[in-house]
Amino acid sequence: MIAALTAIVALATIAASPAQAAFAIAFNPSSGKAAAYNGSFDLNVARRVALSNCGSGCRIVASGKRTCAAVVESVSTGTGQWAVGYGTTTSAAANKGWHDCRNKGGVTCKTAASICD
Repeated sequence: MIAALTAIVALATIAASPAQAAFAIAFNPSSGKAAAYNGSFDLNVARRVALSNCGSGCRIVASGKRTCAAVVESVSTGTGQWAVGYGTTTSAAANKGWHDCRNKGGVTCKTAASICD
């Protein structure tokens, strides 16, 4: 009886878990334009909307659930470096992206877009 009750409680807990929103970041390395979207539970929808909002020349550089992401680009002339960072907050993701951008040779790296699910 106790085992059956424990199993029912465990199933109820799993069923009550909230759904996780999906996110996507689209980025155009040539222009520096970026767009992020997290208004859907479907990854494909999030990717399509981010691409549509970003425009021509953009591509998906980050997507997922249950995390945060940031795309960071070097805004110094001629370097063209950029990176994506992931973390538990947008600040942590941007910090990781900033370090990766700098490690690739970026000089003045700035966050182009960041988002969480």
